[in-house]
Amino acid sequence: MAEKIKIIVARHAGFCPGVKKAIDMTLELARNRKQPIYTLGPLIHNRQVIETLEEKNIKAVSDISNIKDTNSILVIRAHGIPRKEEEKLRATSMEIIDATCPLVKKVHSNIADYSKKGYATIIVGDKDHAEVIGLMSYAENNCHVISGIAQALKLPNFKKANIVAQTTQEEKIFNACVEAVRDKTDELVVSNTICTPTKERQTETMEFAKDCDLVIVVGGRNSANTQRLFKICSKLTKEAIHIEKDDELPSDALNDKKNIFITAGASTPHWMIEKVLEKVRDLSKKEKSFLAEKLTFLGKLFVTGSLYTALSAMALTYICMNLESVKIDPRLIILSGLFVASLHILHRMAEKGSVVPDRAQRFLFTRFKNSVKIIGILFGIASIAISAFFGIKIFILTALLWLVGIFYPYKAFTGLNKFSNFPASKDIVTALGWTFVCAGLPAIAGETLIYKSSQLALLFALLLVFMRSVLLGISNVHNDMIVGNENFYKAAGPKLTYLIVTLIFIFLEIVLITLFNMGWKEVLSRTMFFGLFYYMVIMVLFFFKKIPERISSETIIDFQFIFLGLLAFVAA
Repeated sequence: MAEKIKIIVARHAGFCPGVKKAIDMTLELARNRKQPIYTLGPLIHNRQVIETLEEKNIKAVSDISNIKDTNSILVIRAHGIPRKEEEKLRATSMEIIDATCPLVKKVHSNIADYSKKGYATIIVGDKDHAEVIGLMSYAENNCHVISGIAQALKLPNFKKANIVAQTTQEEKIFNACVEAVRDKTDELVVSNTICTPTKERQTETMEFAKDCDLVIVVGGRNSANTQRLFKICSKLTKEAIHIEKDDELPSDALNDKKNIFITAGASTPHWMIEKVLEKVRDLSKKEKSFLAEKLTFLGKLFVTGSLYTALSAMALTYICMNLESVKIDPRLIILSGLFVASLHILHRMAEKGSVVPDRAQRFLFTRFKNSVKIIGILFGIASIAISAFFGIKIFILTALLWLVGIFYPYKAFTGLNKFSNFPASKDIVTALGWTFVCAGLPAIAGETLIYKSSQLALLFALLLVFMRSVLLGISNVHNDMIVGNENFYKAAGPKLTYLIVTLIFIFLEIVLITLFNMGWKEVLSRTMFFGLFYYMVIMVLFFFKKIPERISSETIIDFQFIFLGLLAFVAA
């Protein structure tokens, strides 16, 4: 059965721009401000995302009377609120941050403008939905909410009217309502305010759902656009299932199914879709051997547990030692792997609320949390102990940098939070840490730091690791992991990020050409020159949205170091 099943995941599934904007704004507040942060109602309609925000002490309240601290910050949710309610909020001493979706704000303006000109307002939407309640408040008088053609036919006659849509409304229903009210108005203004992401999502769903045996719609039970997607699918396909998360998928859901389509609402993050996809794949491969399953899981543990990252750091150290013409010392290579693994393990344990953990994360960071933390600390202590073989200077530098590294996730308690507000701070810190142990320590130990070849090797390592961090950041944002501006991609945006990564690639190639022209390690520098095109291939794939899920992305990105290390070994 496994070979016959075809699984398609919607390209337009995942957070819409309005949801991304609301979450980003709120996270930056939590990162940069000390006051308590509240949202008026749930920021978006997704229970799992709200829970991850709560872990960052961002709490939802139904009424401002529940907020006792007047010094708090209150965030207006993505759906918006009624105009009078907003005016009431702004009259309080609290700081008000408006995270209303920009497209919803445009509908507010549209209704207000036509209402002032004497037009009646007709809203096609769900009258009890938070967005529609807000839209109604911008109509000065004569406002009607309809959910379909039956209610449209019951409307009175109007001299002039403006018909708008809830931004997540089904376009077919909106168009039918427009035709139904045309004969009831002397002058009808049609304002199709359904947002583009909703149109794309619904169009894609209708295209694929009709040819599938099963459609799985992922999203919150209280999400209007998710429910609407489910209704569309139910009419088009043999069977449709609406689930909030992967463990709600019945074990027999795939029985006798050959074509499966997975789609999701605008408030459903990519990582939830990926978890559902993984569950579907597991159910479709019931005959998969016990050994194959265990090996797959061990592979995920190897990557999630930062051992694969450690291997990458060791490969980079080997490359830098060759570029610096330092004697290959296995102790330094092991030191770099232990150092990097230690910090990555401890940082991942501290990254609460970025995403609901998958099976490998739960195994490492929940079930065996204490044991993994001890291993992370022991790795760090071992790296410091090895550094003692190379003199007191290297020992002190390694110990200090490791201590700074382990406290970085706890910036608010260490005074580092001001630095963390700097865009791309996490990517910069990661690049500096790797550069120190992978290129700096070999140069200091080999007393080659004053030579141009070592300085170029340091620059090579710094930029290559920064490039790695940026690519991982692109993957994290694409998978809707909750990250802030300490991520370069989040801070700079797509266009600037891809431009900078391209410039870094060009500069790295110039560094290698410079080494080649110096007559230094000609074979090695030439080999590295061509090996770096691996990252350019990844960047092009990412640019065209060919971005796999978290573990696969990390495996592909970190393989650059292992690939270059193998090339360096052959060229040595």
